Amino acid sequence: MLSDHEMMRAIQNNIDREGQHLFAIFPDDENPGFAYTIGNANLGLPELLIVGNFMPRIMGPILNELGRRMRAARAPLEGDVSLGGRYPVRIRLTGPAAKSRYTLLASRYLGHERYSVLQVLLCDLDGRYPGEPACDPVYDAPLV
Repeated sequence: MLSDHEMMRAIQNNIDREGQHLFAIFPDDENPGFAYTIGNANLGLPELLIVGNFMPRIMGPILNELGRRMRAARAPLEGDVSLGGRYPVRIRLTGPAAKSRYTLLASRYLGHERYSVLQVLLCDLDGRYPGEPACDPVYDAPLV
């Protein structure tokens, strides 16, 4: 297991190389999995969060692409964002629970919680997003 210093150095190395670090937690019996970015707040931008039992190979490329776009534009993402697939992802500003429940390592890395978090929502195969009526339960992630 990495020491705290080694972990922070690994995060910084990823930020230096890729612009952000990705951190993922697998689901357990009671909680969905999730993945989020670390490092965008260094540029005054929000961190990005996906909550749901999606494979890391799905969440990682989505977070990386959205992070690249946000850093290139130097502005937070808003609304529906097309990634070239059938349906766009939907971006929404989270509440304070995102930092206390999900982005703990980002707060530790930054040394504060003065950053915002955008939740990235993936829709089901019929184009329904979490929180919408009849959204497939597989995609109906908690809104944070």
